[in-house]
Amino acid sequence: MWFSKHVKLGLCLALLMVGGGSCQPRPLPPVSGAALQPGRFLEGFYIAPDFAPAKAAYDLEPFTVEQAREVDPDEFKALLNEELARAWEAGGLKVKGSQGACRVSGAVKEVRLKGTHLRFFTGRIAVDLDVSGAFTQEGRTVFAFSDRVRLSSPINPGPPAPKERELLLRQAARTFVNHLLTELLLYRPSGPEEEG
Repeated sequence: MWFSKHVKLGLCLALLMVGGGSCQPRPLPPVSGAALQPGRFLEGFYIAPDFAPAKAAYDLEPFTVEQAREVDPDEFKALLNEELARAWEAGGLKVKGSQGACRVSGAVKEVRLKGTHLRFFTGRIAVDLDVSGAFTQEGRTVFAFSDRVRLSSPINPGPPAPKERELLLRQAARTFVNHLLTELLLYRPSGPEEEG
């Protein structure tokens, strides 16, 4: 009796330790050789101390799509690159393909639509988007990022609404681009507060 009671207690403690350890945030993998820190808007980012995003000129390279499930990769690639160009222009950032411009490149690790087969019954589909990339200037990484976006459509059982998939994918792309530009343009280095 005493032995079985302590074994049960030991097993419970072991499960709690394993379960508690899995809740800790995993370290972010480096992107383009830069170690990422958790961001306020992006999942992770790195910014060079001397990089001034608002003053730089940018060369936007088309992002690639490595893995797509239930999504046409070329269609999503075009949609994401369109959103990037639109956001850069709306943010007042200079887009130039000139020498010395900051090269912006990235890759969608995975874009996946979920729930499409049961959409009629559940009334919902979801999209998962994992993307990372870097800004390089004169051969060095000045900004690197990694982000994960998870969105789902409003619950609406029955047949899907017209263009529901396209709208959800566009919303995911737009959400990522908003995270990227917000982190980039609103970043303030943490340090001692100014006296005054």
